[in-house]
Amino acid sequence: MPKLTGGQAVVESLKTQGVDTVFGIISIHNLDLFDSLFGSQDSIQFVGGRLELGCGFMADGYARATGKPGVLFTSTGPGAADSVGAIGEAYFSGSPILEITTNVEQEFLGSGKLATHETKDQLRMFEAVTDWNTSIPEVESIPDNITQAFDRFQTRRPRPIELEIPTDLLGTEADVEMLTARQPNIPQGDPNQVEKALQMLLKAKRPAILVGEEVQQLGGTQQIVELAEKLGAAIVTSDGAKGAFPEDHAQSLGQIMGRRIWGENPVQEWLGTCDLVVVLGSIMPHRSTSGIGLQLPNDMVHVLLDGEAIGKNYSATVPIVANSQAVVQQWLGAIGDQDVHKGAAFQDDIKSIRGNIRSRLEETWSNELKVFETVRAVTPRNTIFSLDPTVGASRATRCLDIYEPKTYMHPHGWLGLGFAFPAAIGAKVGKPDSPVVCVTGDGGFQYNFQELATCAQYGIHPVVLMFNDNAWGVLKGFQSDRFGDNRRFATDLVNPDFVKIFESYGFEGTKVTNVNDLGKALESAIASGKTHLVEVQTPDGFGALT
Repeated sequence: MPKLTGGQAVVESLKTQGVDTVFGIISIHNLDLFDSLFGSQDSIQFVGGRLELGCGFMADGYARATGKPGVLFTSTGPGAADSVGAIGEAYFSGSPILEITTNVEQEFLGSGKLATHETKDQLRMFEAVTDWNTSIPEVESIPDNITQAFDRFQTRRPRPIELEIPTDLLGTEADVEMLTARQPNIPQGDPNQVEKALQMLLKAKRPAILVGEEVQQLGGTQQIVELAEKLGAAIVTSDGAKGAFPEDHAQSLGQIMGRRIWGENPVQEWLGTCDLVVVLGSIMPHRSTSGIGLQLPNDMVHVLLDGEAIGKNYSATVPIVANSQAVVQQWLGAIGDQDVHKGAAFQDDIKSIRGNIRSRLEETWSNELKVFETVRAVTPRNTIFSLDPTVGASRATRCLDIYEPKTYMHPHGWLGLGFAFPAAIGAKVGKPDSPVVCVTGDGGFQYNFQELATCAQYGIHPVVLMFNDNAWGVLKGFQSDRFGDNRRFATDLVNPDFVKIFESYGFEGTKVTNVNDLGKALESAIASGKTHLVEVQTPDGFGALT
């Protein structure tokens, strides 16, 4: 067995798992870890940010764009704490991040002596936002814990994991047995439940398939397209799964969200006219399903890796705790060459409701539709969009067509601002040949605009499309609706000159005031291959942009 320091054991273990990128910030407590990383720069690139919150979002964006876990290095106490917001978003959205952080020296753990950066109970601080976390007590057990983390990423609902290492272990040598990556045991569906669900699918005359966020992260789009075409089923996607089924497919009815910030959506009532819905990999969050009056048929098959979430908002006729891609593959194998198509009448109905959805958008959001059709017209098919929870993003949910999985990401779990820009950086690191567009607002961008320095230092070049209304736009609208325009308070913002900020980092920016100029500026920005700001002035609100 090789003699390795704790830091070397971490780095070598990550390499055996195929890790090629690490995000984070160096600190006094993780110097030995970074010294170990120094010797492996030929195989693992390091991207250093300016705040652990931004670094966490970078790791999340990398994970969502690539389908591989994002890896984050942080340090004891305040550094670790600064990452919690990003880890919480990843937990509730179902995104895999491995955070490796330090703690105080072993002699000070739990002592209350207030050693440098000592935290009352750092491990418990992360318990609420991780699928699993643990403190590693010895150098020899580092490889096993990292191997276990990567195994869990593939066999459970994707969520963050935090591994904590006392700082003195990182420089301590020990005889370490290195482990190879395990072949994951992908959870298959219980054969009886899978067969029961298949018989329901075959008997249904009007089936719908609702594709969720686990499919977005773990894969299965190709198999779902094949199943949908065999059946002639209608396809919708849940929050977090936009693009997991191509929205230009004739059987796609787009996203299920409606009302509240998403506008009127005829699909919400239409789904209730189906006689079966098969939910694949969606946790079915209250805020975007039952909480907005989404109507579903009485018969429901629910496939999800997180069995505890099944039945929370809708009762499942057939619950299946499994990987959705594996279950669909089981169904396809059983169907074989059988003719199971539901016929022309149902296809005509799907075509009709597609038309109704489009007509409703044209009636209620004509300007918004024009904006995002312009955006789509000048962006390549494989463009990755990273969005903050802004007015513009809520309109993009319905108005921006997405054609490929892992090309539309937003904070649909915790719904926190500040995600879009650093996540776009992480996505660009993971997919350097794909255009990446950050869609944000003037308020949300300022949560993490310091990461422009990361772009400049490492040559990372996403494009920023900012809609600037000099306000917390979503809240301003809610406040006016509830209390009246004369009681607006704390929602207006005084902003800097964003173009000058970009220029100070060696980048460029363009201000526009109409949709036509927006399209030209965005097309030019993408073609440049550089970090570029397209700032769209919307003083009268997003809906007034023409």
